[in-house]
Amino acid sequence: MAKVNKGKMACETCGNVVTVKENENNTLSYRCDECDAAPYAKLGTLQHVHWVKKISGNSKAAADETQPAPEQQKQPAAQNYNVWGL
Repeated sequence: MAKVNKGKMACETCGNVVTVKENENNTLSYRCDECDAAPYAKLGTLQHVHWVKKISGNSKAAADETQPAPEQQKQPAAQNYNVWGL
């Protein structure tokens, strides 16, 4: 299976705009013509998450950024229960 173009982002080394590709194992990679950097980000790593957020043209990441995160309800503090309080 060939690599699929996922979008464009800035090179992490020099800032040049590069095309990010994804292979059959969902690993993201790019090659920068300016600085010859060729990094990759495997699925499940923090780097992969950061790249997905940076890639322009990624509608899912754009939608995630525009929608506010739901508020979590605060739970009341637990009371101190012990053997002597029974």
